[in-house]
Amino acid sequence: MTNKEEVFDLIQGHPEGLDDDDISGMTGIKPRQQVQQLCNQLASTKRIRRESVEKTGKRRKIHNFPVDEGDILSARSLKESETGNWRRRLSALVAATGQCEGDLLDEALHLLALKVLKNVPVPE
Repeated sequence: MTNKEEVFDLIQGHPEGLDDDDISGMTGIKPRQQVQQLCNQLASTKRIRRESVEKTGKRRKIHNFPVDEGDILSARSLKESETGNWRRRLSALVAATGQCEGDLLDEALHLLALKVLKNVPVPE
C-alpha cells in the first residue's frame, strides 16, 4: 500500500477530521510536509476535503475529512477513466519484468519519441 492510500484509508475512518500532524503521528510518515503533499493531492482529486478548523485554545489548522461515498466513487471512476489505469499496468510490468518503474517509463518515453519524432515504427 502506498503512503497516499494509507493516508486516504486513515481519513476515511475519522469523520471528525484529522490534521496533518495527527496523520503523520498515526501513520509514521515523516516529515509531516509529506503528509501535507499527499493530502493536497487527495483533495485535488476530490477524494478528501481539506478545511480550516479552529480548535479551542489553539490556532486554526487544516483538517482532512472524508467525502461522501458517492463522491469518492465518482472521483475514482473519473480518475481511472482519465488515466486508463496506467499505474496499475505499470505495476504489473514491474512485477512481470523485475525492472524499476523509472526504467520502464524511460524506455516507453524513448520509444514514443522515436515514433513521434522519427516516424519509426514502435516494436510491440
